[in-house]
Amino acid sequence: MLEAWGLTLTTDIARQVRQWRAEGYTWRAIAACADDAWGTDSRGNQLFGEDLCLASARMLGENPNADPWN
Repeated sequence: MLEAWGLTLTTDIARQVRQWRAEGYTWRAIAACADDAWGTDSRGNQLFGEDLCLASARMLGENPNADPWN
């Protein structure tokens, strides 16, 4: 799913995304942080941030509709 954005999700990435979300980062902010941290080129695209949160929650075995994800 995230291959379209140029990112292969790992457990470490998923944990970092969860931390950002728990700290209150928006989907757009998470996308921008991912661009900086992992070299993706979403230009802070909110849809990328949302996709990244969804995939990260699933990888970690968490409900993407529960806190801190949504």
